[in-house]
Amino acid sequence: AAYSREGQDSLGFFPNMTTEIHVRPDGVGVLTLNNAPVNSLSASLMASFGENIQKLVADPKVKAIVVTGRGGFFCGGAEITEFGKITKQGPEAFKDVSPVQGLCTVFDLVDASPKTVVAAVNGMALGGGLEVALACHYRVGVAAASVGFPEVQLGLLPGGEGTQRIPRLAPLEVCLPMLITGAPVKMAQALKAGIVDAIAKGDVVEEAAQFALSKPPAPISKRPVLQANRFKALGGALDMVLNQASQQAKGMIAPEAIINCVRAACSTMSFQEGCKVESKEFTRLLFGVQSAALRHLFFAERMANKVAGLTAKPAPIKKVGIVGAGLMGGGIAICFVQKGIAVVLKDAKQEWLDSGMKNITAIWMGQVKRGRLAEEKAKGYVGLIKPTLNYDDFMDCDIIIEAVPEIMTLKKEVFQALDKCTKPDTLICTNTSGLNIDEIAAELKDPSRCMGTHFFSPANVMQLLENVKTAKASEKTIATCMAMGKVISKKAVLVGNCDGFVGNRMLAPYASEAKQLLEDGATIEQVDRVAESFGMAMGPMTLGDLVGQELFWKQ
Repeated sequence: AAYSREGQDSLGFFPNMTTEIHVRPDGVGVLTLNNAPVNSLSASLMASFGENIQKLVADPKVKAIVVTGRGGFFCGGAEITEFGKITKQGPEAFKDVSPVQGLCTVFDLVDASPKTVVAAVNGMALGGGLEVALACHYRVGVAAASVGFPEVQLGLLPGGEGTQRIPRLAPLEVCLPMLITGAPVKMAQALKAGIVDAIAKGDVVEEAAQFALSKPPAPISKRPVLQANRFKALGGALDMVLNQASQQAKGMIAPEAIINCVRAACSTMSFQEGCKVESKEFTRLLFGVQSAALRHLFFAERMANKVAGLTAKPAPIKKVGIVGAGLMGGGIAICFVQKGIAVVLKDAKQEWLDSGMKNITAIWMGQVKRGRLAEEKAKGYVGLIKPTLNYDDFMDCDIIIEAVPEIMTLKKEVFQALDKCTKPDTLICTNTSGLNIDEIAAELKDPSRCMGTHFFSPANVMQLLENVKTAKASEKTIATCMAMGKVISKKAVLVGNCDGFVGNRMLAPYASEAKQLLEDGATIEQVDRVAESFGMAMGPMTLGDLVGQELFWKQ
């Protein structure tokens, strides 16, 4: 048997984001989430989900049910674009009901099924996707998949009853980091923690079907919270985690809301009472300014990486040249080497080059000491860097990034030398933070191969990369620099060639006011402490020391 939906649902959504069901010869009904690319839980999909789960429950030919995702993804969670429609209604509309009640209602239908329901987790199960799996009675996953609750990264918490179900399965030392940090866990760890019941050795849907036929229904909502979790909660574990979170995510309110939900789960409250706490906390976060800002950032980052009208294909980058082995140049080198790309690192004096290599090596060896990097891999990284004093060693590089001090005459000298010692199609870019890049590019016979590639210090840590479009930059140059950002896991943004570009243009008033506070009598420590308390990773004075107080003075 097979079912499909046609026309609009009661909310007016078309079923282009839907679910599909069919019944296997062995009597197992399979419900498949179908909303490419990540099977997100749109309103139309959830309407279809609710309708189809009820059809499978009512069908006398169906003995058990399997829920899975289309393609290689189980479910990426809620359809975030629809949150805007919810928030337009205002918080008053949700005093007595959850803003995501549609999800909760369907999850309750799955949970209450008199027929065993097994999630065949065929790929990533994140956020609401994991909540779908937790609404099922059992979970069978593929070894390569991961599960997680990334909602906190949007200033939210799992609002589909996830905060109430996960403590009934997993120990707090596993589920709390998932909830508070948003970090996913791999399937093997999920199995050990009790989040999933089995890892498939073959076809996950087939094994989930056999699992479903062999087990009775076991809704998580009817299970008690793990006794150990109750004891840990009473013993102060939740307060300790909240204290740690407040230090690591200063000013963020989502971690406290998450702890409130887990505290309710670990108390004497019933599952339904705990869900009411979750609904209240989710509503508070959804209508708060922090989540609104983080959701804006989520979409902005994805939009920024797309360049309208750009059709040129990027050139491959197999070897990179870097001029300047200081803090910035060394950090840029690390970015490429850690992606397996060979680097030629040049400086003007041997002692500067030696110092740069020493600093780069120290970063990797520090990771080795902390157990974050294997020693052999660290040595391999060092082996990918060729330190040199000669421009001729750049001849086989695909892109060269200049990272010398912010002195226009010096940068022009470097570009003149590079023009003589590179292939005609090698991109020559500058890491200037504010100098006129068109003026620098004019030193090249072919300025179309030049752009600004403005990394932020320390380059091996900071995610932002400003790709600065020059007047004569070719489409291929732009495409290659944007693709380069993806290769080295940066958030690349195409900006115009103007004073300060975008990042420093925004930073300038902030830094100026901080310095004015010093003039007015505040101490360096006071200014930085206030900024850090607000949530900045470091204060403006520390930042100035890191990048060099003379930077803008030289400009």
